[in-house]
Amino acid sequence: MWEGKMGGKNSSENSRISAPPGDLPSGEFSCAASLQAMATAGISGISGISGILGSLLQLEENFSSCLARIDALVLKPLLQAEPQDPKEKENFQLLVLLNDRFQSLWNFTEENSRILRGKSQLENSGCIQDFSILWKGEVFLSLYIQYFVTFANFVVVQGFEQAARSKSDAWKLHKAVLKEFLRDFTSESSLGLALHLVLHKPFQEHIQGYLQLLSQLHEQLQEGSERDVVATVLQEFGKLESFISQVLDEAVFTKELWKSLGYKFTDVLCVPERRLLEDSRNLPIASGAARSERLLLFDDVLVLIQGNSFQSFDLKLVWVDENCGEKSAPGLHSLRITTPEETFVLSTKDPQMKAVWRWKLEQAVRQALNGKRDFPLWGRSGEGSEAPSRRFFTYVFRMEGRLRGATYEGEWLWGKPHGKGTLKWRDGRNHVGDFQEGLEHGFGICLVPQRSEDRYDCYKCHWYQGKMRGYGICEYGNDLVYRGYFKDNVRQGFGILENFSAEHPFRYTGHWENDKKNGYGVWDDKERGERYIGMWSDDLRHGEGIVVTQSGLCYQRTFHAGKMGSGILLLEDDSVYEGNFTEELTFVGKGKLSLANGFVLQGTFSSRGGRGLSTHGVLSTAPEPRRQLDQLGLKEFPVEKRWTGIFEQFLEFLHSGCKEETEESYTGFHIQTSKELRKSQEYLCCQRGSEEIFWKIEEILEDLVEHTGPEALQGYLEKALESSLHPLGKLLRALTAAFQATFAGIGANRHLLAMAQDEVKFYSRKIWEFYLGLLRVALERKGRAPAEDADPSLGKGPSLVLPLILPGFYPELSMLYMLQHQREDELYCQGIVELSLFPDIQLLEFLDVQKHLWPLKDLTLTSNQRRSLIKDKCFLSATECLQKLITTVDPREKLEILRRRISWNVSFHLGNTRNAPFHLRDPRNVPFQPGDPRNVPSHMRDTRNVPSNIADPRNVPFHLGTSPGPTSVPPLSSTLWSQSITPVIPNFFS
Repeated sequence: MWEGKMGGKNSSENSRISAPPGDLPSGEFSCAASLQAMATAGISGISGISGILGSLLQLEENFSSCLARIDALVLKPLLQAEPQDPKEKENFQLLVLLNDRFQSLWNFTEENSRILRGKSQLENSGCIQDFSILWKGEVFLSLYIQYFVTFANFVVVQGFEQAARSKSDAWKLHKAVLKEFLRDFTSESSLGLALHLVLHKPFQEHIQGYLQLLSQLHEQLQEGSERDVVATVLQEFGKLESFISQVLDEAVFTKELWKSLGYKFTDVLCVPERRLLEDSRNLPIASGAARSERLLLFDDVLVLIQGNSFQSFDLKLVWVDENCGEKSAPGLHSLRITTPEETFVLSTKDPQMKAVWRWKLEQAVRQALNGKRDFPLWGRSGEGSEAPSRRFFTYVFRMEGRLRGATYEGEWLWGKPHGKGTLKWRDGRNHVGDFQEGLEHGFGICLVPQRSEDRYDCYKCHWYQGKMRGYGICEYGNDLVYRGYFKDNVRQGFGILENFSAEHPFRYTGHWENDKKNGYGVWDDKERGERYIGMWSDDLRHGEGIVVTQSGLCYQRTFHAGKMGSGILLLEDDSVYEGNFTEELTFVGKGKLSLANGFVLQGTFSSRGGRGLSTHGVLSTAPEPRRQLDQLGLKEFPVEKRWTGIFEQFLEFLHSGCKEETEESYTGFHIQTSKELRKSQEYLCCQRGSEEIFWKIEEILEDLVEHTGPEALQGYLEKALESSLHPLGKLLRALTAAFQATFAGIGANRHLLAMAQDEVKFYSRKIWEFYLGLLRVALERKGRAPAEDADPSLGKGPSLVLPLILPGFYPELSMLYMLQHQREDELYCQGIVELSLFPDIQLLEFLDVQKHLWPLKDLTLTSNQRRSLIKDKCFLSATECLQKLITTVDPREKLEILRRRISWNVSFHLGNTRNAPFHLRDPRNVPFQPGDPRNVPSHMRDTRNVPSNIADPRNVPFHLGTSPGPTSVPPLSSTLWSQSITPVIPNFFS
């Protein structure tokens, strides 16, 4: 609005108009009289802008002269009379500050006089730019505001009355001069009032002189920008006049209050900057239930006085509501006052008094929150907005309750922590996060100190109404880390507890109930080198369980409250023991041992103290049909009951309507580290990039409806499952963590292949169900119902999902498959090696190759004279290919080996024989017909070996539906070989 800043002191103290008290003419003692005469006589006779400029110069010079007299006759003597009393010294410091404000204002007045004097001496003076009061208006206002605020502070603490009672010799010497300077001085008792008047009345009258000159200048100018500038400055000086009057009235009002109250109140409440805005004795209002006799509204606190005690409430944490929420007594009009720890009602019989109190309370609270008073203080017509409901403040709770002694710093709403904040207790507990209606609600981080050691338990979790609920990560002070779900401050649902200490490292992945392991879970004992897969109850193994050891042994048994019962032990040589055995896998008690050769030993077993095993029983050598005990856990652990904790959270997310603020609470298990958890919360609260916006839950549901067609659906599912931000991708990652906890590492045992296969199939069904749930929510948001005549292809949803999720489980499935078929693969490899030793003619005969296709014309040659190019270039290549397949673990590498071999065969079949051996370029020399089904091994001719759900080659990393070329797998016509050799390509679900 204005330009320019204060330039500092441009005139020294020697240049001021000052003189010793005795040399001042008596007719010039009254500054107020000279200023008033100038305002009434000098201004009225001016005309034109140049005349207004001259009058302004005269006004400034007279005011500067008046300030010089005040400085010499009042301030300097007062500053020389420094008191000795500590209380009076505090007031004396206010006087020193008032003198500083006075000197700054005096310096600026002299600087303005000098500028105006220079302008008036110029020939072309009289333009609007010559008025420094216009382009330095902000500095004018700032200096006057600072002076009068400091002056009012001195009035509040009764500084002038105290100064008048000073016994200083320097002060006594000036009293005679002051009697003439202060014409209102009549007696010793009124000296304080005289000092009060002389230090504020000249300033007020000087402001009035400014207003009159600016009004005349405004009338002299025509419509335009210059006139608008003058109007703006005139309006601001009008506000200044109102502000000074209000400040002085509040100061006198507050001073009278401190005089009426006893020292018990004033010693605590009396502060120089504090102002009394309203008193219930002046504007009657009462607190409900007779809790106070008097109500005092200051500019920073609300005080309730009851007898000799009082309560004060910081206005920054006071909310005013005219809707009390309770029925008022007949004839009373009430206001509800809300504070962090108390709520009370103010009542009055007059509705107008209620309106005045409400308005004053609202304005006082708003100004306290802004940290400054309004300008003017109350406005001319009571304008001003209401105080905001949301605030940021620090508060220490004092009353009884769970928050007693705690300090909260953060956002508030209607007297309660609401929003972002930090809560600190005296015992060292800290909570940083989201709050709602005074309780922890949303994501938060809580530190809880351990009493015995200098360590903390750190909970990074979602909270609901003051308690942990939803997904979180807890880093305990004893090196334990829990990643999983909570409910009512305890571990509940699915979670992983891991001990990283070097002494007893372990890892539990499974279900929790009331902070204890309950239900299905997997325990990794890294110290013992074994894994337990089974049921739990109250932190103990209870029910059916499977134990897999690092050495490859696997057994299944029944546990009762941690104690072992009978079970089944599967040995490495395919022997099976059924009965009782110890943790060290020693047979004890009654049991049955079924050997791999068919013999059965049944009886009582006992240990001989390190000298072997003793048994009393019957050995049966008769052939006995063997029960299928190769695969464990299928009946004991139905796949539908294994990981219910994961699916329950995702279903709750669906039932909640897929609200974005609860998404990470229900579906956050894909986050496995504290750093990722912190990033996920920043992601939810911060502005997202263009790619991330696509995965906001609103966009996800919107996009679901647009991709319901078969082709679009498969692409959408593929993209969603690959993303860590999509709910489907989050579910897949949680299931992957559970799957790896069971079947990776020690769990890679061939007896668990069937369990793994069932789980992956079940995952595809549940992911598809969850997709349908999301689609249903999306349609409901659009006001549409799910179509009853949906596309029939949607009924095959799990078959769409299965090939998309398989790559995430390939490492574990491949290892389980290889271990299950290890012996067949070894037998197959041995057969290939033996076939490679056959002479050429014998091999061709064994393979049933027609003689007219044999590449050799002279069959009479001996074997020593004949080196078969067929063996060198074809059969040997096929053998090497199969050997590579056997020794390769990664399915993708197997696919690449087959692709290279098949590509060569196809090229050869199409006539591209440029890279073939010379003798093979003649079709008559080809040893095999590529399309001849006899050249395909019998076990690979059966298409039943190809699972229907992955018949599409695009869905798997290897082509299960493509028959190898004649040189990929040598066709075996021998019945023995065709029945004993297993395909090298893993068929996980056959």
